[in-house]
Amino acid sequence: MKTFFLTRPIKILSALGLVLITGCSTTPPKSMMNIQTGEFFTLNQPITIAADAATQFIQFGQLSSRNGFSRFDPHCRIEIKQLSEQPQTLLPETFTISKVQIGEEQVASNALPLLAMAQQQTLTDLPSLEQRLLANNDSDSQRPETMDTVMLYLEPTAKNPNIFRLVCAGSLSDGSLKDAPRSYRPQRTQINDILGSLGKVSTP
Repeated sequence: MKTFFLTRPIKILSALGLVLITGCSTTPPKSMMNIQTGEFFTLNQPITIAADAATQFIQFGQLSSRNGFSRFDPHCRIEIKQLSEQPQTLLPETFTISKVQIGEEQVASNALPLLAMAQQQTLTDLPSLEQRLLANNDSDSQRPETMDTVMLYLEPTAKNPNIFRLVCAGSLSDGSLKDAPRSYRPQRTQINDILGSLGKVSTP
């Protein structure tokens, strides 16, 4: 019977983690993002965040649930800092944008079942497990589908002390030209189109 050092499963799970989690966050120059620190986000109507939730999605100028919006079209979500067992309402107000960052998000892939499988395997099963993990990775050699995002961090106020940020994203894409321009990271005009009458990003 073969035995393996404990570092081996750790390496396998680390490699698997790279499949599941991608992302970056940087402060963009004006050449990359035309929204900058010190500008404003105005919320025009109350938005209620459900109990035990931290986000409310917005698409095509309307509020949407996590399961109700399409990742294949641009969208935004407004986020709060702390959860509550009761619904929380954000009141109409103009917020100062304290920080702007860009990044990308990846939706969980079919590697999730493999992660569960990896957690259940014994050390003596690792050779076959590693082969299956590598085979799964090689079978999808194209660029993973991601969404390019911009994150607008909002300064809390007396009326809205739990406000956190507005996150807007282009459509989910693997980089194919057929997804353009929906997959592009939203700029000011696109964000205001997504928000519709619900809100607006503006300069001082």
